[in-house]
Amino acid sequence: MILMAAFAGLMFFTSCKKNDDTLTINFAAPPSTTIVKSGTVKVITENNVRFHVLEFGKTVTSTIVETENAITIVDVGFGLIANSGQELRAYADSIKKPMNIIITHDHRDHFMNLEHFNDIAVYAEAKSASLLLADTNFTNVYKGNVIAVNGSQSIDGLDYMFGDISNTEAPENGYISIPSLQSFFPGDLTFNKAHTFIRDYTPLDGTDELTGWINSLQYLKNQFGSYKHIFVGHNGYSDNVSDLIDANIAYLKDAQGLIKGTKKLTNGAYASTVKQVVDELALLYPDYGPGGLYLALPDAFYPGDPGALWF
Repeated sequence: MILMAAFAGLMFFTSCKKNDDTLTINFAAPPSTTIVKSGTVKVITENNVRFHVLEFGKTVTSTIVETENAITIVDVGFGLIANSGQELRAYADSIKKPMNIIITHDHRDHFMNLEHFNDIAVYAEAKSASLLLADTNFTNVYKGNVIAVNGSQSIDGLDYMFGDISNTEAPENGYISIPSLQSFFPGDLTFNKAHTFIRDYTPLDGTDELTGWINSLQYLKNQFGSYKHIFVGHNGYSDNVSDLIDANIAYLKDAQGLIKGTKKLTNGAYASTVKQVVDELALLYPDYGPGGLYLALPDAFYPGDPGALWF
């Protein structure tokens, strides 16, 4: 019995060790990045967690949170990016651990690849879950179990906090934090050096989504600005949460000023068309990826699409 106990203790010690009262996991080698041919992979390893940030098509991000015994995928991306769903599933399967999925909100570029994950449970903040289940785009691709969450949810030993903000980039934008890992997942409430989807801003109907969005970002900065990690829905990851949120606030203020006529174009005139606003934001932020800005233009979704209703 003493020998068996000593052996068990040795096995435990070789698999993990204490470092400043934090469990350290010796993770196996990560899957080969060659699995993801339509994107890139960045792996961030800490004492007791490993994050895999998969960026498909240079714009759509899926993040895998790996613990000792399981993985959770936050958003699964867009089926129109060739093979991204198959590659994400193959990469996740290669980790060889049970998996769960979180979908942040009801936009197709965050859930369409669920057709490859119908055997996996999906978690979503309650308001977003209701929209997802009412969306035929979602129900056509996913036939599995959707778990609506209010507040805190334990998923494989980690406590995830689910929150929601209404009438910003989408009717409901869920966001998630993992306080024990100082990690924040804002979905599309923030972008990382990518043009934001502001098409749904409707200044003509009395609903000021951009002011609400800006105020919400300030709230999120107060809540999570000191965290270590922010994993966004587009363009991946940053280790400076506060600065990234500030950059998004500045972008939205510029966009709002151009649309409302409180900010002039570079040529000294005021914008009067959607295209002028789009072109000016592209000029002001030349190093930003395409993001969702160009979906504001006429004909973006279908021939005859009027585009954003800003003027």
